[in-house]
Amino acid sequence: MLSLIFVLAATATALTLPSFLQGQQTPLQPLDHSQNYHFDPLLHLPGISPYFDAVGFGLEHKAPLGCNVTAASYIIRHGAIYSNDKEYEDYIKPFLMKLEKHRQGWTGPLAFMETWQSPILEDRLEDLTPSGAVDAQRVGQHLMERYSDLVPSTERVLADKKSRTYDTAANLIKAFPQADDIDIVRITENTNGSMEVLIPHKSCKNFSKEPGDEEQKEVIELYAKSVSHRLSPYMPFKLEPRDVVGFQMLCGYESAIKGSRSPICEQFTDAEWMAYEYAWDLKYAYMVGPLNPLSPYLGFPWLQAQSNLFKHISSHATPGAGWPDHQRFFLGFTHREVPPFIATALGLFNSSSDAAEQFPTDHINWTRAWKMSDLIPFLGHVGMEKMTCERGAVHSDGPGEFIRFIANTAPRPIPDCQDGPGASCEFGAFQKLIGKGAKAHKDFHKVCGGNEEVA
Repeated sequence: MLSLIFVLAATATALTLPSFLQGQQTPLQPLDHSQNYHFDPLLHLPGISPYFDAVGFGLEHKAPLGCNVTAASYIIRHGAIYSNDKEYEDYIKPFLMKLEKHRQGWTGPLAFMETWQSPILEDRLEDLTPSGAVDAQRVGQHLMERYSDLVPSTERVLADKKSRTYDTAANLIKAFPQADDIDIVRITENTNGSMEVLIPHKSCKNFSKEPGDEEQKEVIELYAKSVSHRLSPYMPFKLEPRDVVGFQMLCGYESAIKGSRSPICEQFTDAEWMAYEYAWDLKYAYMVGPLNPLSPYLGFPWLQAQSNLFKHISSHATPGAGWPDHQRFFLGFTHREVPPFIATALGLFNSSSDAAEQFPTDHINWTRAWKMSDLIPFLGHVGMEKMTCERGAVHSDGPGEFIRFIANTAPRPIPDCQDGPGASCEFGAFQKLIGKGAKAHKDFHKVCGGNEEVA
């Protein structure tokens, strides 16, 4: 019975409009809203997909009517790489080794695998790819267009010591008119807590990437058996559960490396992709999300630093922390773990449903709000905007300052504070919220350095 959960249900064919009505404004017809729908697996690959804009909640991406963005700060994951080293060793390499031993015998829809070659360069696994560099510049262009008044003030951006983050920063700022004058500062030491803000997990020896491994393994083994059975007529060897994951991962990595869709993406059903997505959402929930008690401790340093930064700007003081006096647009380049820490600390991907944050291993929780495909594709980012507005939204009070969060271009309300324009949060209320959270999670060094109960 359980395996039925991962079997794709039959879909209905959408109705199309008669030719004489096409191009005219007409009332909606039944099922017109799903016309030409096509499932895209690249939107369901947490952590390994090329960048795409998230849909969000339908809130307007521009500042709400009567509001003006006066400062913004973003923390951005690096662009596409050839492969994460652990994912390559655990999943992809074992599959590729079997592939090289069995080049003959691929038939039917998998016949192309007899000549298919992996685009992954094993000696450059975690380097930024050429298409990753191009995508970084495109995201930079989007930011330039979105914050045309703020971006030209940028004189300094932060990146950790890894080449993939530095190279991402260098390519993203190419879209800025003052690119040649921007200083990319590499954070190599924890000066004034800079590592705790940019790469907090690197400053936390109690943080581990192991939580969720066993639970994820159960989910993978459950759905991978049916995948292996379905593909067996077209293959010269049996797919083990890890082989299935490695095979699926190649869809994301090849697409990200080449900048075009991999033919492997078409070899799995919609349900098999949704099972893959769920397995990795579960893993990230345990490792960097709400099921890891360390997560809010690792997310609040960035939030508190940006809150203090915006407080200085509001009082017309210098930004402090080494930032140039007139800078109003701030960027930090990091790794896939950090945006989920921040999202967890604020509850940006939480749900009002008690069942939504549970991760059973014998079936998919379809109502979960924790979907990391929308947060951590390559170049995934969390942004924080400070807005000056003519009036409030719910209470219709006078002019004020408000905070709004952005995840991959889409505004996402803070669950505990969203009664400002565009579901934003009044700045004073936001400061209290961050102050309360920072106080509750102030023992960063204690929990990261040996508090067994928390760790």
